[in-house]
Amino acid sequence: MVKSKAGVGGIIRAGKLVRHVEEDSVAEEVGILPGDRVLSVNGAELGDILDWRLAESAEELLLVVKHRDGSLTEYEIEKDYHEQLGLQFDPPTLDKVRSCRNRCLFCFVDQLPAGMRRSLYLKDDDYRLSFCTGSFVTLSNLSEHDLERICRLHLSPLYVSVHATEPGLRSRMLGNRRAGEIMELLRRLARSDIRVHAQVVLCPGLNDGAALERTIDDLYGLYPAVQSLAVVPVGLTAHRNDLYPLRSCQKNDAEAVLVQVNTVAGRALKELGTRFVFAADEFYGLAGYNIPQDEAYESYLQLNNGVGLVRLLLNEWEAWKGKLPRALPVPRAATLATGLAAAGYLEGIVPYLNEIGGLSVKLVPVKNRFFGDQVSVAGLLTANDLLAAFAGEKPQGALYLPRVMLKDKSELFLDGATLSGLSASLGTTVRAVSSLDELLHALLGAH
Repeated sequence: MVKSKAGVGGIIRAGKLVRHVEEDSVAEEVGILPGDRVLSVNGAELGDILDWRLAESAEELLLVVKHRDGSLTEYEIEKDYHEQLGLQFDPPTLDKVRSCRNRCLFCFVDQLPAGMRRSLYLKDDDYRLSFCTGSFVTLSNLSEHDLERICRLHLSPLYVSVHATEPGLRSRMLGNRRAGEIMELLRRLARSDIRVHAQVVLCPGLNDGAALERTIDDLYGLYPAVQSLAVVPVGLTAHRNDLYPLRSCQKNDAEAVLVQVNTVAGRALKELGTRFVFAADEFYGLAGYNIPQDEAYESYLQLNNGVGLVRLLLNEWEAWKGKLPRALPVPRAATLATGLAAAGYLEGIVPYLNEIGGLSVKLVPVKNRFFGDQVSVAGLLTANDLLAAFAGEKPQGALYLPRVMLKDKSELFLDGATLSGLSASLGTTVRAVSSLDELLHALLGAH
């Protein structure tokens, strides 16, 4: 790897803005920083994120970068084939993010209250982000050029929000008549050997029952092009003013979904060697069922959909449970705060921690006042929800929160408050942790 500084005369292009540089990455090693701009790669300007991904997959790169102080550097980089440089851009697609053309009856963005960060109101539906980051798209805004590019560049896998395969029902749910073409689009992708991970957001009374059975069967028929399917419950906030009258999933809905999903999963395991369809953790909680064992989630293909997160937490706990110390050399107190859904599982763990001499842990389940009672996941809690949960009562010791409450790679909550601001308001140290393993390391230290 060689870095050479130069004037690089004649380059006046604006370039692509670097938002984040990954730790221990090639880009960090050579000295590229957030706020710098990539002007060209191997002599060519970048059009979008796919141009960048193709360019950075090469073993030799010539990057021209304009730094925040206006200076230019030409980097000659040698690296492993397909090794990424560790750069993230603003915007993430390098050009304008493709916006959603649907009017989904269950759209979560439509249920957001006013006054939040502007970026949260963006409705993206960009196949490039689906390929690069695993975000779900509906494919209802693709042009012929887009389809040809997906197939030509073999952008696989893609993550597709299907919801229903019956054309009329999908068009109605998405508020887009083109949405009914989903099976035709999936078959075309299958012919080009594009793999897809699909999801269904289950709306009771709309796409459940016989409609869900048809959707599962249709997608099952496209295996192995459709690699997996997740069924997740619709999320409803308290801000559904003048929107379609949906209801949240109840215990009986969850039980019915689990019967449908697990019946097909059992058949698929025998016929295909994979369970193919998976239910979100929330359905097991709603039905009052135990979370399945590790093997039921196979390689956790739908983790970003909340499929298997609880099992991973329980696995971490099982690995720790037999290694807990009898006592800590220095007494320590801590408070854990999380959403109501996760708190139900942590309630079985905290008593074991409090049996350790010198350790006192308090669990605080936090009610979501910002989005409403029907939202129970930790990732949608705000700083104000946390302040309300303590209501003038200072947490005992340091306060630990799940990192999913914060914007990626930042200290920012959904309501715009910061981790340091919350710490000042509560008068205690506040730490965000990414896993139970990280939490226990923090609580127990070397012990």
